[in-house]
Amino acid sequence: MFRTETIVEGVQLHALPTSKFKTITFRVYVQTALGDNTALTALLPMVMSRGSARLRTMQAIASHLADLYGARFGCDVSKIGERHCVEFYFEIPGGAYVEEGREVLERGVATLVQLVCDPWTDGAQFDPEYVAREKLNLINRVNSLINDKRSYALQRFYETMFVGEPFSIFKYGTIEEIKNATPQALWQHYRAVMSHSPIDIFVVGDVDLGVVKRRWTEGLSEWRDGYRPLPSPKQWPAPTEARQVQEQGDLQQGILLFGYRTPITYKSPDYYKLLVYNGVLGSFPHSKLFINVREQASLAYYVWARLEASKGFLMINAGIHPDNYDKAVQIILNQIKEMNQGNISSEELAATKRGLISGVLTMEDSAMAVIDRGITGVINGVRRDMEAAIDAIRQVTIGDLVEQGRQLQLDTIYFLRGHPLAHFDGAATRAKGARVP
Repeated sequence: MFRTETIVEGVQLHALPTSKFKTITFRVYVQTALGDNTALTALLPMVMSRGSARLRTMQAIASHLADLYGARFGCDVSKIGERHCVEFYFEIPGGAYVEEGREVLERGVATLVQLVCDPWTDGAQFDPEYVAREKLNLINRVNSLINDKRSYALQRFYETMFVGEPFSIFKYGTIEEIKNATPQALWQHYRAVMSHSPIDIFVVGDVDLGVVKRRWTEGLSEWRDGYRPLPSPKQWPAPTEARQVQEQGDLQQGILLFGYRTPITYKSPDYYKLLVYNGVLGSFPHSKLFINVREQASLAYYVWARLEASKGFLMINAGIHPDNYDKAVQIILNQIKEMNQGNISSEELAATKRGLISGVLTMEDSAMAVIDRGITGVINGVRRDMEAAIDAIRQVTIGDLVEQGRQLQLDTIYFLRGHPLAHFDGAATRAKGARVP
């Protein structure tokens, strides 16, 4: 379990001191509301990774990291529920494994703080050349989504199911937003988020917390100017009638997605009941979707179910031949119906619990996985340790699963239909008004 200290209002340090790992891993999350200045938030880590006030080029950063025994630095944006987070990743060897000893921690933390808190600017804007290059890179990244059919289908599914909601927004923004970004606007956005946004600093490894806290306090002291909590996520109702949407793309197979809304989220007391439900349905080779849709009916190249617990929905994803659409939809709906009627064997339940508990235990062997669980807990306002998670999974009954299933509400069935010989120009063909069979 992380030990949490407040550095300044709105900035928390979450530390897990341990000698289990040979490295010390940092991840820093700067939270913003999804939908507010999406492209500017996406551009920030990309421009910042190009240079800081002391290390003004990517080459200078790389050279400095090499001098820190091959330290690793990276940054990106992530979408957790309706939060849009700028992420910074930093890893250095533990002091026990290098000749420099604990001094490597002092230099390493100083480097990370400098990269985050002191980017290269002229005092009024980010470097125009850096911004122009990263705008082009980001535009190319958005344009390339169409070439990754599974990612493209997933984003179109989000845009369909969550139309009008922040969760529908692509984490890198739109091309128009990116084009409109200026070095001055990006600098003002950086100043705003560093001054007011929630910031969470995670560290896992053999660390001197006094060093970490002192360096971050120094680095953030000139920025913080009144913490502004982000609004709580809004509860969005499901449509009165489930939507069925088909679009056409240039791909060999079809990609089928189901979206079910649920009132259960990560912070709910019943979260682990829903997690077990999802596991029995589609997380393992013994799960109902895999056995009945893929193995027995041979209707899917792949099929799985996943929770987005920070948002509150369950998703099913299957790769199918376009001609098998109706059959696949029906058999997948049947698996939900079977579960909600309690047609779950004790062995299915036991195997799912074993798989989930194994996953929880394995997570403890990865600093990154431990931090992932930590930030999910912070954003959702609930902390759970490994023992509590395992105990909650063990307590789940078949009756609990029936209860969870009956709270699911089908919102959307989305299908990206394969059309291998057609030229796809990005235009969508939507079957408007279609109803779920």
